[in-house]
Amino acid sequence: MGLFVAVTLASLLGTALAPYLLVKSPLGLVALSPAAHHVAMAAATVAPLPLIVVATVRRVLTGLGAYGLGYLYGNAAIVWLEQRHPRLARLVRWVERVFARVGVVLLTVAPAPTIAVLAGAARSGLVRFLAALTVGHALWNTVTFYLGDTFARRTDLLTAYLDEHLLESTLVCVAVVVLQQAVTRLLRRKRQPAP
Repeated sequence: MGLFVAVTLASLLGTALAPYLLVKSPLGLVALSPAAHHVAMAAATVAPLPLIVVATVRRVLTGLGAYGLGYLYGNAAIVWLEQRHPRLARLVRWVERVFARVGVVLLTVAPAPTIAVLAGAARSGLVRFLAALTVGHALWNTVTFYLGDTFARRTDLLTAYLDEHLLESTLVCVAVVVLQQAVTRLLRRKRQPAP
């Protein structure tokens, strides 16, 4: 549980500081928040191997945290996931059925935290889980790097703009993340039934 909270907070921090980190430390941005768009933007200035390795390790940590939630809470973790994202409930149940058929191999194609929760809830072997998750993330990060590298010239323009407006763009990102978190919590409270 602690690992999942830590990686979630790191992702929020990375997203909030994304303009600053993209300009000053693109690899640091990916280490905090390995979202695909961060990996793609960092591809303009970071060599492929370190970027793919850092993104893969960081995403594997997120997957390991999700696996731990599933392992600790079993089906209750899946129910929690469905309640947290009600629009995705049918998709989660469909993925659960697919996972029941193919197991952790699904993670090589779709190394998503939701599937990691399912793997934990199913008590999948940790070594097989980590191997499949690592291969899946390495593949996706490689594809993301090369897609980002294709648009490197445009990313360089964005980075130059952010560098010129570093304080303003960072403050805007921080404000957007804080606002998004506040709205999400408010909506979640409204959806909860009164005691």
